[in-house]
Amino acid sequence: MDIAYKVFLVLHFIGLTGLLGGLLSQISAKPKKLAPFVLHSAWLMIIAGIAMVGINQAMHANDSTVVLVNQVTVSIKSLVIGAILTIGYSNIKKSELSTKAWGLMSGLAVLNIVLAVFGI
Repeated sequence: MDIAYKVFLVLHFIGLTGLLGGLLSQISAKPKKLAPFVLHSAWLMIIAGIAMVGINQAMHANDSTVVLVNQVTVSIKSLVIGAILTIGYSNIKKSELSTKAWGLMSGLAVLNIVLAVFGI
């Protein structure tokens, strides 16, 4: 199960790279455009994250020496990625991504990283 966890962790990082990289590539673009792979990357993060939480819970359910995943952090991270997807899908068909929407999506992506590193 440890190998499966690490495979999903790599997939989660690939999703993060696609999400944040796709957004940051639009910093100087005029007009900003939301690439579909940004939303695909967000979905990859969700799927890999859910798999990692499930694997972690299964691996350490009977081991009292290991602290299980903080469910509050997982919930907040899920809400953040859900907000990114909501903003993204409401702007994907538009010819131009507003600077506010781009900034909010980028900020939420960074918030997701901060929550992953520091938790709550």
